[in-house]
Amino acid sequence: MTKHIETIDILKGITIILVVIGHAVQGVASSQHLTLNTEYSSIFILKQIIYGFHMPLFFIIAGLFINSWVKRSFKEAILQKILRLLIPYFFWSFITALSMQFASSYTNNGLGIKEFLLSPIIPFSQYWFLYVLFFIHVIYYILININLFNSKLFFLLVSIILYFLNPLFDNIWIFDSLCKYMIYFSIGTYILDFINIRQFRYNSTIILPIICFLLVNIIYIAILYFDNNLLIYYFGFITSIVGSGFCFFISYYIENKIKIMKDILCFFGKNQWKFIVYIY
Repeated sequence: MTKHIETIDILKGITIILVVIGHAVQGVASSQHLTLNTEYSSIFILKQIIYGFHMPLFFIIAGLFINSWVKRSFKEAILQKILRLLIPYFFWSFITALSMQFASSYTNNGLGIKEFLLSPIIPFSQYWFLYVLFFIHVIYYILININLFNSKLFFLLVSIILYFLNPLFDNIWIFDSLCKYMIYFSIGTYILDFINIRQFRYNSTIILPIICFLLVNIIYIAILYFDNNLLIYYFGFITSIVGSGFCFFISYYIENKIKIMKDILCFFGKNQWKFIVYIY
């Protein structure tokens, strides 16, 4: 399944839309201090639902075609990720830092040139995901090419252990982010091995993913009332998997049923990383 799959392009396009909507509602929710108990709580709920799975979905997508990348020489493989991840990270971090420095009296978080100078060791603002994704790629490449035991399975098992033990650890450098998102990256590396997207039949199954997505998020919103960070964290794995799976189903449905939307989302999807850094 190394051939081009338009379903994945559509999926990437959907993630772009999720980023746009997510940042819009996040800005409103933060500025108005919205919660479940305030007016316009629906905006807060929409933000929680989107943030419940959209970043894990990014990491799942990043792992989809990684198995061909690890076959390259170390120099070629790392250079590609430097060009695709680190250079955009530093470039847009600098542009953002410069803009925020000049507009410091109008921004909320006070980031600027000082924080940019620390960006090689401290992920800068919202571009943290490029930084973390680079190191996940490096870890995965090294582990797979060591060829000890079943490296791919070992990576998955370690990712699962780190995810569930993460609340017990102190947050050092990017360790917290690695623990949270390596598991989704690892899941992504298996998807194309075991799931033939083109064998899905949506006429009979599209209702089930919708119902599942709604039920899981109803439970998730109910859990938020308890304000238990540990419970929210662990249930977040379920919202992430169900939300990501739901997007896979919707992507295939759009590919086969809604051509206009398919073309638009494919365009965004094929230029995903460009749009991500522009949006952020």
